[in-house]
Amino acid sequence: MRTRCLILYLLALSAGLTAAIAGEDRGQAAALKLRFVQEWRSGTRDASGEFMAGTETMRLLGYKGKLYASLGDWMDVPYGKAKGDNPWTGAQVLVKESAEGPWRIAVCFGESYLRTEALAALAFTTDAKGVTLANPVTMLAAGPSDVNLEAGAHATVWTRDDATGKWTKTEVAREPRQAGVRSFGSHVDKVTHVHHVFAGVSRGEIYRGVYDPAAAGKLRWEHEPELSGTGRVMCFTECNGDLYAAAGLKEGGDTGGLYRRVDGSQPKWGLVYRWPYTPVVKGDEANIMRGLTAVSDAHGSAGISPATAHQVLLGTRAHPGVVERIDPAKDHAVSVELDIKARFAKEWGLAELRGPALSAYNRMVPFGVPGSGELVHFIGVWVNHPDHRTPPHNGAYYLVRRQDGHYDCGTVYDREHPMAAGRGLVATRTIEVSPFPEDRGRVLYFGGYDCASQESHNTAWIYKGLLEGSARGQGER
Repeated sequence: MRTRCLILYLLALSAGLTAAIAGEDRGQAAALKLRFVQEWRSGTRDASGEFMAGTETMRLLGYKGKLYASLGDWMDVPYGKAKGDNPWTGAQVLVKESAEGPWRIAVCFGESYLRTEALAALAFTTDAKGVTLANPVTMLAAGPSDVNLEAGAHATVWTRDDATGKWTKTEVAREPRQAGVRSFGSHVDKVTHVHHVFAGVSRGEIYRGVYDPAAAGKLRWEHEPELSGTGRVMCFTECNGDLYAAAGLKEGGDTGGLYRRVDGSQPKWGLVYRWPYTPVVKGDEANIMRGLTAVSDAHGSAGISPATAHQVLLGTRAHPGVVERIDPAKDHAVSVELDIKARFAKEWGLAELRGPALSAYNRMVPFGVPGSGELVHFIGVWVNHPDHRTPPHNGAYYLVRRQDGHYDCGTVYDREHPMAAGRGLVATRTIEVSPFPEDRGRVLYFGGYDCASQESHNTAWIYKGLLEGSARGQGER
């Protein structure tokens, strides 16, 4: 009897210690606070006198110890003309080469390009025949969309040579007006063993390319798309070894949704999830999925061994404003993991939140929390506080997803340099962990703005978020 009581006592004590430790870990995780400093503003010149400008910061990307930022000029009206003292530059990519270094222009694609919508770091492991390369071939790839002042322009991908810094144009496909590459995917075919790059085109097509040192920009594209007839192809990700793509819906039929690639010499894309089509007066935001990301399954799946690595997909949809969890192990069963509007309404003490709920414009960014080892994901959002036109509520917002599926809210705002009343950061489009060694994994960069079809000018922004308690953060107070 005494032995049994002792065992029960030890079990209770163990449970209490486990709960205490879990509570302590939760407390440490809840202390993930960032202090924001304005890093770059549009309408400035770099050290060479080149004009850096945009209405939206589309993508931030760390690559080989440097930080790149792609800009867009959508709604900077009138297109193709100077405005005041500002020259019309067209789509650009900026680069920051050290933690304390300035931003400068890495490339300007020309006046006919409107937005640098896609930016990716590629690392090819095979040649076009599937032969393993002695060393991976790396390059930056950018997908600027053309203003298309003339009909029939090409959707293009530009690649940067690491050795020379030169950017070279590759032509993906002949497209109609206002088309371009919106997203990139990378995948080694499990049957042919060829490492492919995939370009998702805003017209609703997926094109496949391979590494070819003899081709322009070292990329060779297939002439015919692997998938066509959908809405904008917004994002790619790999999950459990399979490549997935999310494409906008087309009214009627089974065109658009979440697709999984079936590898092989004659590959095909199979539709695994089509969400309800929502008619809208203008635009297609109601019918696209953004930010497709694979994460470890925190909830477990029936029939899956705990020792077996298993991933689920997360994707966000603006209408009804949710983060959805898609489980490949359960025939791609879909559940709502987060109601974004409800989460921010709770954060702000509101019964209901009205307005937009766009999120994960690019991807959900993994971040290892220093000290705790927890892997969280940062998600940029566009939601409007009821007083979003007045300080300090005219910043931009983001979410932090915990490993257990819990979400915290954050605000991008520099209180020492507040936004003027009537102006705002509007939306967080892109987030990236600092690639600079001296930041020791305690700094993130945020960028964004969303023109929302409204005339805009020099509204693109980049802020730096410093984890409170970091040496750099303390030194910059």
